Amino acid sequence: MWNLETDRVIKEIEKSNGKNIVFHAPEGLKLAVEKEIEKINDYFNSTKNLIMWGAPCYGACDLCDHELKYNNIDLIIHYGHEELPYAKPDIPTIFIHCYYIYDEIEQNNILNKIDEYLQNNPNTIITTTIQFKELLKKYNPNIILGCRANISNKPKSELEQGTEKETENSKILYIGTGRFHPLMLCYKFKKSVNLFNPTSKEFSAISEEEVNKFIKKRIGAISKLLINPPKKIGVVLSTKKGQNRINVYNKIINLLKDNNIEYMPIILNNASPDNLFYDVSAYIICACPRIVLDDYLNYNKTLLTPKEFEMYIKKDFEYVFDEILFDDFEP
Repeated sequence: MWNLETDRVIKEIEKSNGKNIVFHAPEGLKLAVEKEIEKINDYFNSTKNLIMWGAPCYGACDLCDHELKYNNIDLIIHYGHEELPYAKPDIPTIFIHCYYIYDEIEQNNILNKIDEYLQNNPNTIITTTIQFKELLKKYNPNIILGCRANISNKPKSELEQGTEKETENSKILYIGTGRFHPLMLCYKFKKSVNLFNPTSKEFSAISEEEVNKFIKKRIGAISKLLINPPKKIGVVLSTKKGQNRINVYNKIINLLKDNNIEYMPIILNNASPDNLFYDVSAYIICACPRIVLDDYLNYNKTLLTPKEFEMYIKKDFEYVFDEILFDDFEP
């Protein structure tokens, strides 16, 4: 159960004095937000235009303000994410974190299990997503924002320096649901990560063996280009505000020019097999790393992250994980 902060949303709508309000939520929250819209509509006696955003929402990187700028929208209510410092909306947007809510008995049960784990594993870094921040506040957990694998409480200005040394002699415990975020941590730090799911109250792990197997597959994809050098490469830039990694894109274009590789620049909103069908040897995805790391098997052509393409150019097979960084964007 999520805390959708109904009272706060109502106050923000009143404060905005707006009439046209869009509710923006990821797929897993859309039905709950539909009920919220009904409640809020009743509160305002149907005097507001409360509109559900119907397209997919992949995170705080995937804002809808650009698409809505011609629709006289006064306010966007975005559910399930923290605002990203490199993806500022142009339409006023309220970010609702959607903290998970547990009754006292269940909460104590969850925290007791975590305490027991920490007693047996004292040198542990706890990391989680925004939804569990309130539940875990006594541990001061590291919050993963967007497609990042930073697990440091350093100031933002220091985050880009990396956290490999901090994790060298530490265990990592990811508290949350799903495997995407802990997999990011595994790939970046090249080590196993323990998981605790507060919903099922079960511990599990992503092993170092699984990580190494994945890295071998990615190095295999890079090696294909060494065996059959690319005649032409598609370079994909996303229009999504939090994925528009223009500085990375420009760096890749310059690398291609310097190495006399023909390329085709492609700009789009959603990367999918349906819209990447061009006569190229491979695509370099200057957008969300998940497109490559999660979905590469769905494509007929080789997909590479920018970091993987740099590995190919340098012929350096020490795997480097690609993640979205502040410097990827224009100031």
